[in-house]
Amino acid sequence: MIDQHDSIDESSEIQNNKRPVFLTVLIILSGIYITFSFFGVTRSLINGPLSQEVLEEELSGLYASTAELQANGIGEQFSQMMDIIIQNAIYINNEAFYSTNILTLLTLIIGAISLFLMFNLKKIGFHIYVAYSLLPIVTMYILTPMELILTLSVILSVILAAVFSLLYGLNLKYMK
Repeated sequence: MIDQHDSIDESSEIQNNKRPVFLTVLIILSGIYITFSFFGVTRSLINGPLSQEVLEEELSGLYASTAELQANGIGEQFSQMMDIIIQNAIYINNEAFYSTNILTLLTLIIGAISLFLMFNLKKIGFHIYVAYSLLPIVTMYILTPMELILTLSVILSVILAAVFSLLYGLNLKYMK
C-alpha cells in the first residue's frame, strides 16, 4: 500500500517538473529572435556608426522607394511616416548610436536570462520577460525625440509584447 502511494507521488512529481511543449516552442522562438538580434547589435557595435557617404547611399534608396510609392498613389500619411523613419535613422546613426545599441544589447541579455529561467520553470523568468518586453518601448522614449517616434511602431511593439506575455502567461501554472 505504501509502495503504491509513493509511486503515485513520484509520477505526479515527474509530471509537474516536465516542461510543456508549447512553452518549449515559445522559448525556442524567442531564443531565435534574441540570438539573431544579439549578433546584429554586436556587429553594429563592432562596425560603429555608418559613415556619412554610406548613410546617404542607404537613405537615397529609401527616398527613391518613397518617391516610387508616391508616384503609384500611396497616401500622404505614408510619405510622412517614411520621412519620420528616415529622420529617426539619421538621428540614431549620428546622435544616439552607441547608447541605443548598448541599451538594446542589455535588453537582449535580460531577455535571454528570462528565457533561461522559464526554461527551468521559474516563475520569476516570466516577470523578467514582461519587463524585457517593455524595455524597448521605454528606451525608445528615453533616447529618441518625441517627433521621431512613430505611434504605429509603439502600438505594434505593445501588441507584440502583450501577445507573447499572454502566451507565456498561459504556462505560469507549470512554473514554480
